[in-house]
Amino acid sequence: MELQEQRIADRLLELVKINAPSHHERPMADYLLHKLKELGCEVKEDGAGLRYRDAAERQTHNPRGLNTPQTGNVIATLKGTVDDAPALLFAAHMDTILPTQNISPRIDAGVVATDGKTILGADDRAGICALLEALHVLRENPIPHGDLQFAFLIAEETGLFGSLFLDMADIKADYAFVMDSGGSPDTIIVAAPTEIDFKATIYGKAAHAGVNPEDGVNAISVAADAISHLRLGRLDDETTVNIGIIQGGERSNIVCDRVEVHGEVRSRNESKLSRELANIHTAFQMAGEKWCARVDVSESKIYQGFALNTDDEVVQLAQEALRKIGLVPALAPRGGGSDANNFNAKGIPAVNLGVGANQDHTVDENVRLEDLLNATRLVLGIIRTAAERAGVSAS
Repeated sequence: MELQEQRIADRLLELVKINAPSHHERPMADYLLHKLKELGCEVKEDGAGLRYRDAAERQTHNPRGLNTPQTGNVIATLKGTVDDAPALLFAAHMDTILPTQNISPRIDAGVVATDGKTILGADDRAGICALLEALHVLRENPIPHGDLQFAFLIAEETGLFGSLFLDMADIKADYAFVMDSGGSPDTIIVAAPTEIDFKATIYGKAAHAGVNPEDGVNAISVAADAISHLRLGRLDDETTVNIGIIQGGERSNIVCDRVEVHGEVRSRNESKLSRELANIHTAFQMAGEKWCARVDVSESKIYQGFALNTDDEVVQLAQEALRKIGLVPALAPRGGGSDANNFNAKGIPAVNLGVGANQDHTVDENVRLEDLLNATRLVLGIIRTAAERAGVSAS
């Protein structure tokens, strides 16, 4: 069965033009609610946005101080035709980073890109496209399959909040496949780090910068002292540390009395994660004592890491499906998180799969149509493989 390449290309061009950046996913949600019903699914929008808003208002979860989404996740369910096949969940996220206004996509030599003024949004419009095309093929052809669910998630780019606040009462799945990794679909992401964000608030003492600076305590100097004792960047093949934001001061003629330093630590090794966080606390506290400044350091877990291997059924399903479509599977870790982190944390074994996006989060973002076709073939291959393992021929 051949995929309709032109239909996939046209759909991707349509999807990337939908302006729905993080926390403003309404246009994409409305598009999907309509399209998924057309494709024969039972569809609902959950209350993830409201749960996020409630948590932020109670200050139990909004570590980055973001505006809360006004939209929920879109969940589609397709009843299976094979009773004993495992229930599968496929996921992609609805949001993109900025800039997204007036995206002008074009296809050249089988590669979709923009005019270089905006992102393309293949992260994760390509994932959405692959899932919609797979549903289209299922509707057109009598392919045996188990129960299927498709989750289109909000606020992935700002902290995986759609999957974090997903109501698991809506999800009935044995395994999950997140269509959101860059590059070729032949790579299965089987491990990802835990990420902890930290904020160091330094309280110095204001004074006139020209008249009596010696009476002040410059919070910027304290911050600089602490940061100079930290190891930043890639520490090893599974651990990174970054300072991303420094905010403070009001005017150049005032000794700065307050600074906030925002950063993160990621590692696929929990011991290394704990060690680097301890180093951060120590560096800021020692700098505070040296300069006679008060320092508060707080932490927020953004997501939990995971590690799977070839013994895990979810990995085996993806590997077998890749072989069936003529690709050689490769297992790899990733330095960033995805919604697969939260699915694993919630008890659903999940891997992240490639959708063909390259140079994402830049204006040079692009996607090879052949990779997108293979991503769609992979989704259908996983569905077929799961049915076949239940003893049903899906030829």
